[in-house]
Amino acid sequence: MSDGTGRPAESISILSVKVTIVCVLLCSITALHAATPWLHVDGNQIKDPAGNVVVLRGISTIDLGFLEAWQGGAINMIDRLTDKTDTQGDSLGWHPRILRIPVYPPDAASSWPHRFDPNNDNFYNNLLRPVIDYCAAKDIYAIIDWHYITDTWDKVEQTSEFWEYMAPRFAGDSHVLFEIFNEPINNTGDSQTNRWLDFRDDAQTWVDIIRTHAPDNLILVGGPQWSQIIAPAATYPVSGSNIVYVAHVYPAHWLGIYGNQNYFKGQITTCAAVHPVIMTEWGFTTTTEVLLNGTITNYGQPLMDFLELNKVGNTAWVASYNWGPPMFHSNWTLRCGQGEMGCFVKDTLYARRNDDQPTAETNDFLDFGAFATHWLRTDCEPANAWCGRADYTRDHCVLFDDLQEFANAWLASP
Repeated sequence: MSDGTGRPAESISILSVKVTIVCVLLCSITALHAATPWLHVDGNQIKDPAGNVVVLRGISTIDLGFLEAWQGGAINMIDRLTDKTDTQGDSLGWHPRILRIPVYPPDAASSWPHRFDPNNDNFYNNLLRPVIDYCAAKDIYAIIDWHYITDTWDKVEQTSEFWEYMAPRFAGDSHVLFEIFNEPINNTGDSQTNRWLDFRDDAQTWVDIIRTHAPDNLILVGGPQWSQIIAPAATYPVSGSNIVYVAHVYPAHWLGIYGNQNYFKGQITTCAAVHPVIMTEWGFTTTTEVLLNGTITNYGQPLMDFLELNKVGNTAWVASYNWGPPMFHSNWTLRCGQGEMGCFVKDTLYARRNDDQPTAETNDFLDFGAFATHWLRTDCEPANAWCGRADYTRDHCVLFDDLQEFANAWLASP
């Protein structure tokens, strides 16, 4: 039966009930404390909905499946990295605002447990989704990092498949960022610009896939030479909104052992003059491995000063005791001292804990308004990008249980 507008009468009835419920809630619910509001790109800066400049600083974990099976579990690690009572180093507690969650592709780590499989939802349902939701509960942003280290042209199909799967499932999560390809190598080409342009073709494919399903999440794009060539993006950017570029710099780069320090700094400053940049990998330790051997004095502090000067966010690599450079000993105490990064990372995050952070209060009402706008619609289909913003229970249906779950979370927020 139709009401004369072409829409079934039952749809009109459901819509009427929805409108009534929303009106009641708008009249009775107090403001939500949104610690991880939607972020957007404005020029060369990341901003919150109130227009405040945001610089995200945090830590990277190791591969999620490896962490879950063999290093005590992901939830335990998040608790460790957000423990406000930890007195190690010269600071009280951990204060990251973002965690990077690497997902190693199945063909890159086939013998490891808990692998992503696009034809099976176990990895998403039992591991990734709970971890991402736990980050939200901890008031921190989360990067889903597709952790290939290879030439992009060899992995176009696998990477496209990954983002076709992930993007719609996290389209409604304001705290989730997508890092499309960890470290492209792509070392062919007669100039850094041509190498960039060749890589950009593949990157554009994945950005377009993500944007089809997830219109709002920040997308992180690296570059050739293990995410070190990003200067050409200033002139030849990836098309699309809310794009942030990614740099990786280790001691051998900074100290001029591999190349020239000014070259690597120039890649970042040239790009950062036009687009926002985040360094999703940096770190050091005392080691015979030339790439990673450094100290607070010759690498850690000068690098942090450089990043802060250019408003470049960062996630330190890596929260582990046997992946390098490690932040921890095997008993999960921090590595401290001039040649170790554990206490240095913790102390640096503490010192910057109140700098360049999103203002939660200004986004409170907008969160409910955005949810209600999408929830009131009656045309949710998997192909519609907006559906993720309203499918709060993530059962691929937009019904009354979604409003109930959203309202419960809203009311429970401080």
